[in-house]
Amino acid sequence: MNFLFVEKLRLTTPKCVFRYPKLIEPDTKFNPDGDYKVTAMIPAAEGAGIADQLDALYEAHKSSLKEQAPGQKFKAVDPSFGYEDIDGVPHFTLTAKSKAKGIARDGRAWTALPPLFDASGAAVKDRETLRSMWSGTTGRVSFEACPFFNPAIGAGITLRLKAVQILELVSNGGSANSYGFQEEAGWSSSSQAESQVPFDGTGTAVDEGFDF
Repeated sequence: MNFLFVEKLRLTTPKCVFRYPKLIEPDTKFNPDGDYKVTAMIPAAEGAGIADQLDALYEAHKSSLKEQAPGQKFKAVDPSFGYEDIDGVPHFTLTAKSKAKGIARDGRAWTALPPLFDASGAAVKDRETLRSMWSGTTGRVSFEACPFFNPAIGAGITLRLKAVQILELVSNGGSANSYGFQEEAGWSSSSQAESQVPFDGTGTAVDEGFDF
């Protein structure tokens, strides 16, 4: 049976924190062709609007399928969005992804990159500058919420990544803020004197009583 699906939604998150962004090099762990993806972590109060819209779409999708096939049982696929506590703070999280490549119906191979934009809204031309993007980067995620049904998998909502705006970049290793550290009075790496172990003329470290 060919089902008719309820209309998909096009949504954009408010400013959020990225978790495990794979926007430059696709993730091939579960799909050999690769998926670009990112998880957006939004404080619960700010994410409530998107959460309500996605929940409503999911319920409308399930109701529509049941109306079209009252006697058929449908398995519900767990959505890639929902509420969770992060460091004791409630958040709404969602994971959006897009395929890196595939084969079109006419047999031609295709590749695709998610459009990336900077804080000013300008398109990122040199994507290599973002290769070291890390969790903790902040930005906004544009995606489509698309109802689907596969007899072998079930019925659900998939979030298709459309574009990403990067507001504050965190490179691998992270920044002090990304670990929750704030500026305090005290030791400064910029003012520390270089600490060296003295060497004798042979290039051997001189024993000054240190235990190794």
